[in-house]
Amino acid sequence: MLTDRLLSAVASRYLGKPDLAEFLSIRFPDLPSVLSGARNEVARLLGWDGSARLTTLNVELTSRCNAACSYCDVNRQLGRPNQDLDLSLYARLLECSPTLEAVLPFQWGEPLLYPALDEALALSTRRGLRSYLTTNGLLLDGDRFRQLAATGLDRLTVSLDGDASDHLARRGYDQTAVIEQLAEARQAQMRDGLKTKLDISMVVDESVAASMPDFRKRLSPLCDRLQFIPRMIQGERTQSCREPSRGVLVVLSDGSVTTCCADVRGELALGHLNDGDPASLYNGPRWRALRKQHRKGDLPVTCKNCAECNVPGVSPRFS
Repeated sequence: MLTDRLLSAVASRYLGKPDLAEFLSIRFPDLPSVLSGARNEVARLLGWDGSARLTTLNVELTSRCNAACSYCDVNRQLGRPNQDLDLSLYARLLECSPTLEAVLPFQWGEPLLYPALDEALALSTRRGLRSYLTTNGLLLDGDRFRQLAATGLDRLTVSLDGDASDHLARRGYDQTAVIEQLAEARQAQMRDGLKTKLDISMVVDESVAASMPDFRKRLSPLCDRLQFIPRMIQGERTQSCREPSRGVLVVLSDGSVTTCCADVRGELALGHLNDGDPASLYNGPRWRALRKQHRKGDLPVTCKNCAECNVPGVSPRFS
């Protein structure tokens, strides 16, 4: 497809991250979405701080989780309540975001714990939005995957880590049962011709980088796409970030609003749903000020201390 070739060129020549070509093709699957992304990038380059277009909502339906992964603040030091977002608030978010193209109804919690998940996904589908969901897979099996597919979900990503020993050390539970349940989901997908794509992701740092080839070999047959994501760490940021201008608004389960999925505790405090609709918040004064700070390299503390592990072959996301 023309858009795939265009995005491959963008990943390789403009971003210098050829391994992100497939990711871009998923997030920008058609010409209108490509044009929206290009519009936001041009606005960033020209310093039009109030011209970014809101295209994606990343909504934390729940901050509860049934795991306590070693590199995740949930169930460790989240610093905010473990709670669910009211479904009526989720519906209102979709209704008052006319430029929206996609929704990611997850953030730091485990979305399969959210009681009204299927209804939330169906709401997104009825509004013509693409939807992407990530899970730890503990509550997934063939039947649950069929239910999710019936809502119109575009892609489901299961997050796993390295080999069995790596996974157990990082996450505190054995990956064998999750892989068996993932295999059930894959069988259901292929047997029933389900349209929902099934992906697998691995959070990578130096300690597990050596297991990447074996991870790919073992798990590629169980998914449509396998991706490696660099682990977020505390470290000095040396360049500005596209996140404040990329068209993404992050809504946490307590109603606070931030611009970045790496802002786990909502420390940027760019707004609250009580302050207004998503579009007005997204181009409000605090957001414009943040974009200006990034353009000048005068970063707030949260952004200044945000870094990613440097693993060969795995491009950083926030640069």
